[in-house]
Amino acid sequence: MALEYTHYVVPYVLALLISVALVARLWRYRDRRGATGFIFDVTGLILLSAVYIVQLVSTDLSAKLFWWNWRFVPMTFMAAGYMITAIEYTDHEEWLTYRTGAAIAAIPVLSQLLVWTNDAHGLFYGYEYDAAANLLIPSFGPLYWLFASVAVGYLLVGIYLLLELSLTQRAFVKQSTILVGSILLVLVGEFVWWLGLVPIDPLPLTSTVKVVGFLFGVARFELLDIVPVARNKVIENMRDGVFVVDRTNRVVDVNDAGRRLANDPDPVRKPVDDVFDADLLAQGDDDSRTEIELSVGGDPRHFDFQVTPLYDRAGAQNGRLLVFRDITELKRREEELSILNRIVRHDIRNDMTIIGGRADLLAEHVDDAGRVHLDAMDESSRHVVELTENVGDLMAAITGDESIELEPIDAVGVLRTQLEQARQRFDDAEFVVEEELPEGCYVAANQMFSSVFTNLFNNAVQHHDDPPCRVRVSVECDDTTVRIEVADDGPGILESRRKEVFGRGEKGLDSTGTGVGLYLVDTLVEQYGGEISVGESESGGARFVIELPLVEDPFGRPSARSTGAAARDASAASDADAATAPDADVPPTPDHDE
Repeated sequence: MALEYTHYVVPYVLALLISVALVARLWRYRDRRGATGFIFDVTGLILLSAVYIVQLVSTDLSAKLFWWNWRFVPMTFMAAGYMITAIEYTDHEEWLTYRTGAAIAAIPVLSQLLVWTNDAHGLFYGYEYDAAANLLIPSFGPLYWLFASVAVGYLLVGIYLLLELSLTQRAFVKQSTILVGSILLVLVGEFVWWLGLVPIDPLPLTSTVKVVGFLFGVARFELLDIVPVARNKVIENMRDGVFVVDRTNRVVDVNDAGRRLANDPDPVRKPVDDVFDADLLAQGDDDSRTEIELSVGGDPRHFDFQVTPLYDRAGAQNGRLLVFRDITELKRREEELSILNRIVRHDIRNDMTIIGGRADLLAEHVDDAGRVHLDAMDESSRHVVELTENVGDLMAAITGDESIELEPIDAVGVLRTQLEQARQRFDDAEFVVEEELPEGCYVAANQMFSSVFTNLFNNAVQHHDDPPCRVRVSVECDDTTVRIEVADDGPGILESRRKEVFGRGEKGLDSTGTGVGLYLVDTLVEQYGGEISVGESESGGARFVIELPLVEDPFGRPSARSTGAAARDASAASDADAATAPDADVPPTPDHDE
């Protein structure tokens, strides 16, 4: 096969070299959504450029026709690759089935059969040979225009998907513009050639510009890093209903969860007030949250409704984002807590008030030996009434927007009081304090702090198999934290249940924990900014460890920790002075002047 250089080959050589260099860069993104189709496109571009180069430098007419016939295979690769890129990028992968793949593959196969038999029917193309310029000047037949129509159809499908993306998701306008603008350049180049305005096919050249634009989008606008499918997957998988409305309050986008809330199965392009029974936008201003009730499937549901304004680059509002979060179960739980709150604060308090009043009536009928027990009963009833008030406050804070007011409380003082009450409640239990309890350990808490120790002591005794029960208490206090340990010699808690013992993860009164007591302990310690953990004691029982941050003494008194440290420092200083002072039994050394 004879070859001869022609200047027409220069742009195709440049296109080939640039395309090879770019595909090496593009290969790094091969695992990204949308990259597969574009790799097909660039592969077709490389093959097409190579075919054109060989065809142009060949001087033998049969060789020119041979390579001319091969050009239709990479052209199909390029058109189909662009369409696949758009399909993947816009999250329409359901279109890419084995059937559509077979149909796409059939085009180049059928085209090649028709091209290689063109001498017999002449329906694909005709040609004239310009020997002086060594160029084939084609004339296209009906089968070629059918082939070209299919290829252009592939491109138009991709253009449509990308334009739809840019209209519905403004965040991807730049990416869509790059992909659509570059392919329009390719189409314009082909129309110019079909009209005979240029002597050679500019397809490899314009396609190279397209690839350069694609990689510019990858580098500049994260074309393959931030893709619409990521947004779609997140939004569609959300349990919250999401609606996007334009400035005229028409729905322009909605996820599946939102469609289930709407009265209309296809709410897009319809006024939002027609989609719902309620006048939603009148219930919440821009950038606001409120609670609303909607009928879903005939059942009333409660939602946390949030409206967020959407702005364009100029700062003008061009729409709103509506988010519906279903809080029906949360409202139901709040109602259950409200009922329990009412029981605690009303029924129990009333009964304990009666018990306290009867105790007062019995006071004059009880001798001195029984008065100790009567006083203890009266004090316990008053304590229960106080607890009902505090539990009610805690529930109000948990179920509402109120915050629990904390104040400096002497942790060790509360612990001592609760130890004495526990000894009175459980005569057959032994409560032992290890080492001397420190003073001045103040924590940020409220009057419910006593319930932490009450429930831990109750838990130790009530879950003890064989009395008597022995409970050990110890306290360590440093400059920032107080660490309180309550350990018993009971059956202990299995390691597999230690994470569940407080009902963590359930956060409800029907949790898998041991009940309300430890759940309340965990809730209070968390409210106070501390942590609680459970392990195994030295005797094999349960060991609860509470760590709480310290706060300043409200009375400005130095704590036992600080005074103790000062005493140690003073003692150390005194010892140092004694070590450096002269011995009293040794006379001083006389000066030389004497």
